[in-house]
Amino acid sequence: MTDYSGPFRPDFKLEDLGHDRLAWYNREVQLSNHIHDRGIMSMIAIEYGAEAQTKVAIDEWMGSSPIYNFRNRQLMNIGGDDVATIFKGFQFDIGAPDTFLQFHYKLNSPKEGYFWLSHCGAYNHVRRMTNANPKSEIQICHHMEDPTFDATVMAVNQQARCTPVFRPPHSEVPAEGPCRWKVSIGDTLTLPEANPYTAVIAQSRAANFEFSKPRAGGPGLADYSGCFDPGFTQEKLQHGVLARQCREFALDVHLLQKACYASITDSFGAAVAKSLAARQWEAIAPVYTHRIRKAANIHDNDIDAILKLLQLDPFLPDEYLRYGVARCDDGSGVLWIEDCEALAETQPRAMLELLREGEPGGLQAVVQAINPQARVAAIAPGECVAAG
Repeated sequence: MTDYSGPFRPDFKLEDLGHDRLAWYNREVQLSNHIHDRGIMSMIAIEYGAEAQTKVAIDEWMGSSPIYNFRNRQLMNIGGDDVATIFKGFQFDIGAPDTFLQFHYKLNSPKEGYFWLSHCGAYNHVRRMTNANPKSEIQICHHMEDPTFDATVMAVNQQARCTPVFRPPHSEVPAEGPCRWKVSIGDTLTLPEANPYTAVIAQSRAANFEFSKPRAGGPGLADYSGCFDPGFTQEKLQHGVLARQCREFALDVHLLQKACYASITDSFGAAVAKSLAARQWEAIAPVYTHRIRKAANIHDNDIDAILKLLQLDPFLPDEYLRYGVARCDDGSGVLWIEDCEALAETQPRAMLELLREGEPGGLQAVVQAINPQARVAAIAPGECVAAG
């Protein structure tokens, strides 16, 4: 399929998309995490202040990045503990979607290297939103990045550190980009304090979930066990491996959400966390749904378009969340969730917890982003004939 502009397919799988279209969708899944982050962090800042926002952001990334870094290295057969391995991990980091963040790498030795960003969408967003306020730039590029970058490189090697060469605040952004960082491996035995949420999220079913094996064969890389490639892009993967990576990135977003909402729950209570999850989904749904529509070339607003976009929703992590959609008639359809790891999860569930409890607000925001007249209502399992 060159795109998903054709008929609705109840049995649609990501593998059905052509390779270039699938790679485009893959970047959109990565970017959906930044959209999630912009939604929830702005709410925290408005209601609880910048200090609370910084704490939740640090807990979110430090609580999840060591886990998904390890998961991606396992999936891609990335071994070792040197700087090249760390850079490979960056290339599969959900927080670094290609083109939105333009990373460049220079590997000097197994124990030293540099990376820099010629373009950083996250930084540009903060700079525009705050009119280049130095305090805001320091918040994101110092207070948030210092501990979280170290946590990411230390997921590969406990003696690794990430130190800035230069970074914001800037009166004028340098021609080569906003920041440059050194990654080095030394003999230091002083370890920073671990984030408490890492251990919590590590015990979740999501953190330990295993995807089905990808369809083998075809052109491209079956894994990334070879030499570090500074110009690596997801297009270089075999088609089945790329589809699995789309699913992994969707799960990585969920892991970030779990750490985020675990921190929110501990700081402000479960009721606040649940309320924020519903409001967040409603706030971000129009943004990411519009982008997925464009990526899949779905421009209609009928029930088929709604069902197709639910099949592609990056906040419904496929396989971990086993779900299906079916068309009933010209004006209605059903979505159902089957027995799966997501339903059995006992750790913080974030936005997916709304589905478990039958809260329709998040899904309704998604479908109304496609058609403002659409409505979502929970039904009894026996009413969903399509689920079998």
